Amino acid sequence: MHVREIRAKIGSVTRTRKITRAMEMMARTKMAAAQRRARVFRPYADRIRAIAVRLHEDKPDYASAFLARRTPVTRVGLIVVSTDRGLCGALNSRLLLKCSEALAAWQQAGMKAEVSVVGSRGIGPLHRHGANIVARTGVLADDLHFDAFFGAVTVPLGGFLNGQLDEVYIAYNHLSSALSYEPRFERVLPIDDLKPDSKSIAEPPPEYIYEPDPKPVVDALLLRYVESLVYQAIAENNACEQCARVLAMQAATDNADRMIKDLTMLYHKTRQAEITTELCDIVSGASAV
Repeated sequence: MHVREIRAKIGSVTRTRKITRAMEMMARTKMAAAQRRARVFRPYADRIRAIAVRLHEDKPDYASAFLARRTPVTRVGLIVVSTDRGLCGALNSRLLLKCSEALAAWQQAGMKAEVSVVGSRGIGPLHRHGANIVARTGVLADDLHFDAFFGAVTVPLGGFLNGQLDEVYIAYNHLSSALSYEPRFERVLPIDDLKPDSKSIAEPPPEYIYEPDPKPVVDALLLRYVESLVYQAIAENNACEQCARVLAMQAATDNADRMIKDLTMLYHKTRQAEITTELCDIVSGASAV
């Protein structure tokens, strides 16, 4: 390789390193905000779950459609939470692989699945897999307003309430720690996890009065509970996206540093070899004269 080619390659890798380093710094800033958003929302989710548990224990004279169990299960809905942008390592591929395995298992069991995708990165792979995508949304804002993905979430929820779907699942990435995450696959509907914990058992239950009747109260509360589950999943996935992008860009920057170091050593060796060759040619010419 010529010296000019090595010098040009060093310049190209250096410019790439500047980009990956800048993206790493931006992702670190966004990761802190995303983790704070997911952490701040948890008290609301815990509180509305506690109210739903208390309401479920009260057993009003109304059976909500959110609690309806249908057997056999023949049609299921799946909400896939992906990212809008790439360069975040294997975050999307691991989650989509889990979704593909679930879709294949449902197909072998003779069940039909309808997929709703939140985030543009999950649409293409699921479409190539042959998934029946009935709703999609992309370009999520950094502040994650519920209105941005409300349409894609409403389709499976409405299908379950209308009796068109027997179960609804959600697939997302859960932030395990500051720099680790794992894909999760959970059932959202029908609601079956309304069991009190030890703390709520110790507290005296409040008295609820339903006026004029329990139907609108129960349905509105359970809808808010399901919405909190979905929003929490999307907030967790957003935090995982920034975490994965930090790790990916940090690895890319480290690889660029190593490549620049190797290319610099090759540049000096090649330049020294060319100088030595030129000196040998000069000495040989002088000897011949």
